[in-house]
Amino acid sequence: MVRELDLPRMSTVEELCAVVADRAGRPVVLTPRRMRVGEPSGFVERRAETDIIYFEQETSGLHQAHIICHELAHLLCDHLAEPPAAEEDAAQVTLDTIDPDMVRLVLGRSHYDGAAEEEAEILGAELTRALVLAPGDGTTSQLAPALEHRKGQHV
Repeated sequence: MVRELDLPRMSTVEELCAVVADRAGRPVVLTPRRMRVGEPSGFVERRAETDIIYFEQETSGLHQAHIICHELAHLLCDHLAEPPAAEEDAAQVTLDTIDPDMVRLVLGRSHYDGAAEEEAEILGAELTRALVLAPGDGTTSQLAPALEHRKGQHV
C-alpha cells in the first residue's frame, strides 16, 4: 500500500497527508492538542467534508509523525464509519467537546487490539519509515524517550 501511494522520494508528514487527502477526495487536517490522561496519543475524526487527525502536541516530532501515520493508516484502510450529515457536523465537535459516538469510537480503540488496530499500527510504521523527518526527529533511538512521558497511559 505504501508503494501504491507513489510518494515523492523525500516525503514529509504534510506531503503524506496531501496524498491521502487526494486519494480520499477530502482534506486531512492536522490538529495538535494536549491529550488528557486516558486518551490515546491520537485519533481521527471523520466529518462530513474533512478528516481531522488530533495528535499529542507534547511529544517529539518522531512520535508525532508516528501518531499521524497511524491515523492516516486508519483512513487508508477505510476503518472509519461514514461521516455525519453536514448539518450534524457543525454542532458535533469542538476541541474540548467530543460527540458521544466519537468518545465510544476512541475509547474502543485506546488499546492496540483488534485487526483494525494491528493493521493501522503496521501500515503506520511503514508510512513513518517512508518519511524524511527534520534533523533530530528521525532517529529511532528517540522514540522510546518520546513515549516515556506517556508511560502508564494508553498510547
